[in-house]
Amino acid sequence: MLIDSHCHLSFSGFDSFLISRLADKTPEYYSVDLLVDRAVRAGVRYMINIGTHLSDVEQIAKISEKFPNVFRSIGIHPEYAKEHSEKFSFNDMRRIFRKHCEKVNTVAIGEIGLDYYLSDAKEDQKKIFHFQLELAEEFELPVSIHSREAWSDTMEILEDHPKITGVIHCFSGEKEFAERVLKTSFYLGIGGTLTFKKNSILQETVRDLPIDRILLETDAPFLAPVPFRGKVNEPAFVIHVAEKVSELKNIPQKEIEVATSKNFSKLFKKANIYDA
Repeated sequence: MLIDSHCHLSFSGFDSFLISRLADKTPEYYSVDLLVDRAVRAGVRYMINIGTHLSDVEQIAKISEKFPNVFRSIGIHPEYAKEHSEKFSFNDMRRIFRKHCEKVNTVAIGEIGLDYYLSDAKEDQKKIFHFQLELAEEFELPVSIHSREAWSDTMEILEDHPKITGVIHCFSGEKEFAERVLKTSFYLGIGGTLTFKKNSILQETVRDLPIDRILLETDAPFLAPVPFRGKVNEPAFVIHVAEKVSELKNIPQKEIEVATSKNFSKLFKKANIYDA
């Protein structure tokens, strides 16, 4: 089976992103019901709807209540770290996390981490990052890590929390980064950028990665793979990522699907996919 370990089925920026890339499609084409239906028909049995902002948590919760095959996470994306620091106390944030982390279908904390490209509020990002890692320890949940132009600081902070495991979402391919990650219990999330023709650095790194440390993802609606590059991404397209990994590693696609599903099961234990 195929699993999309990281997608955004509905969040605060989804509508504006859609409108800019609709082309011959209508907004209704990207309703959550149809996104999930197309994913299932493409062989994607499970997916994780990833949180980025505390204003999204109730909407994400409703989606998981409606679709048992759509797990969820709760998290504050580094882009919104300063905003949350100004609007919420840590006690308020902890109260929201506790309410949602205790739910059966909440399988991770994320998307969390550091992004020095989108924001220069580095201290706010680091405080929120540490805070969410502490919550992951408290609730014994894995984390989904976003790291952009900040991987050295990201790894240093993760090393301060050795009990935490998770996935480096949207891994960009730096070999030194991969080597440091592989020394931990973390997995590497591989998405649509792997299919981009000029992305030789990521392709070379993935070719050498152990298959038992890879997860497949889309990051939908962003970063659609070839042949849909520049369009709206969706969980159904994770099959193109699997095909590219299969090609690069010269391993049958079925084996890629089996291996990455096992990896998903080991990491996101609350998902309990083999008993679902």
